[in-house]
Amino acid sequence: MPEIAESALAGRPRTRAEIGLAGGLLTLGAVALVLFEAAPADRALTAVIHALGISLPIALGLFRLSRNRDDRFAWLLVGMGLLWSLTTLAESSDAVLYSIGRTAVWVVEAALVYLMLAFPFGRLQSRTERGLVRGIVLVAGLLYIPSVLVAPFPEPTPWASCGTSCPPNAFDLAAGSPAWIDDFVRPLREAAAILIYGAVAAVLIARTRRAAVLMRRVLAPVAAVAVFRAAILLTYSVLRAAGFDSGAMDALGWLYLLTLPLVTLAFAAGLVRQRLFVADALEGVTIGLKEHADASALRTALASALADPSLRIVYWVSGEGGRWVDETGWPARSPQREPGRAITEITVDGRRLAAVTHDSGLDPIVVQAAGAYALTTLENERLVVQLQKSLEDLAGSRRRIASVADRERRKIERDLHDGAQQRLVALRIKLELIAERLDEDDPQSAAALRKLEVDVDGTIDEVRSFARGIYPPLLAERGLGEALRAAGRNAPIATRVDAGSISRHNPEIEATVYFACMEALQNAAKHAVGASGVTITLSENPALHFEVQDDGNGFTATNVVNGNGLTNLRDRMAAIGGEVEVRSAPGEGTTVIGVLPEG
Repeated sequence: MPEIAESALAGRPRTRAEIGLAGGLLTLGAVALVLFEAAPADRALTAVIHALGISLPIALGLFRLSRNRDDRFAWLLVGMGLLWSLTTLAESSDAVLYSIGRTAVWVVEAALVYLMLAFPFGRLQSRTERGLVRGIVLVAGLLYIPSVLVAPFPEPTPWASCGTSCPPNAFDLAAGSPAWIDDFVRPLREAAAILIYGAVAAVLIARTRRAAVLMRRVLAPVAAVAVFRAAILLTYSVLRAAGFDSGAMDALGWLYLLTLPLVTLAFAAGLVRQRLFVADALEGVTIGLKEHADASALRTALASALADPSLRIVYWVSGEGGRWVDETGWPARSPQREPGRAITEITVDGRRLAAVTHDSGLDPIVVQAAGAYALTTLENERLVVQLQKSLEDLAGSRRRIASVADRERRKIERDLHDGAQQRLVALRIKLELIAERLDEDDPQSAAALRKLEVDVDGTIDEVRSFARGIYPPLLAERGLGEALRAAGRNAPIATRVDAGSISRHNPEIEATVYFACMEALQNAAKHAVGASGVTITLSENPALHFEVQDDGNGFTATNVVNGNGLTNLRDRMAAIGGEVEVRSAPGEGTTVIGVLPEG
């Protein structure tokens, strides 16, 4: 019956809103029927119980469907709520409606057995559970429903408030109740029902005891209600068979009628405890995954968080054909199903990452959530470590490039000084010697040669200046202070250098500061409108720090696009891990500030 109801609901294009509306209308109809038809003393309580019996399963089912449209158990809950609405007809004074309601009770009883055993995944999990469902269906189909045609309904009943003054059975084709019904069928079917409900309670207790922590929390409320329902049914049946007709029977009847709302609340309580367990599990994974965790630590954290010490993980390595590996990276066989164990694949954004073999009592959704979180955390940390290593490699590469460039500068400077410059000096000397020989015989040629000497001297000065621009020898010999003072004396704008007692630093750092200051100095000479001078300040605290400040008109920094000069300056500083900042404002001049790493 629940499967039929589920498939009927799932097969039609119904929305949750439509199902909710139908449930609301059925609830209102049931309440109205009870208020008009039930005994005055019992109307309020009966109306509440029937309203809860319809609305609670449907509401819980719709809530679960809002999270997962394909939730099988949610559809079973909705179907149970709709079936329960038929039992409300047993409160009617009309014989046909009353008889329909009493007959529907036996369908609901069979459906309730299925519902409790199928919780929480919507499927029966063992041969025993399937046998109990078949048993209750056989009892209802062979011993209860056929007797409607040959005997009146038993009175009193917890399903109707009419007591012993109920309407007649409209489907009874016999003149009276045959003796074999009273003597054999009724005792047999009631005993069978009690045994089946007792067995259901025992199965749920056994499942709860052997389940993992999560499923134990989920099943415990349902198992408790199953025990309560079986005890109430046994007591009520015994007292009715003994002929008791008292307030105790009424109280037991109300309690028995309340068992479906109680079962629904037990389902809800189990799901709430499941959610709390999920939160605890994710928190446990977060705490359990220490910094720089590896695959072994991930398995330990998951096993602890999910309270399953036997939990195992294999990882999927993509590539040609793909393969499974264990936490050590050694090839492993694909996960195999084992008794009492389940396999949940962990996927993130459609990518298969791993498979977890765990206790079958654990909800796969919980395992997927915790596993995906843990693996994503591990993967993100690995990516962060890779990124940090890449950044370190990049910084090292930039430092090496800067160092190589400075070495090449020094080499070119030496080559110009020791090669081209020395040859030009030698050429000048040779020209002078030739000119001296020609002074007496050809004064005009001697004068021409001396003019060439002047050109050679100019070329020597240009080569010397070019060599100093490539890499000043004074920087390598005397350090930053002397090199900048020398550059300041030849600058196109008045320059003062305040270097204090700056110590020596790594050649690449000194070269970077020197050329950064020179770049800033050239920018000031070219672009600092109204500037009369520039001050270069060097300090150590303990990192090397420099400032190049002009007294020009300044500018609004946000309105100026960095040119090649500032871009080159920033790139050179960044290559060795330094930082540079340009401060300027209208009327306040411009200051270029740089900070170098220690070393």
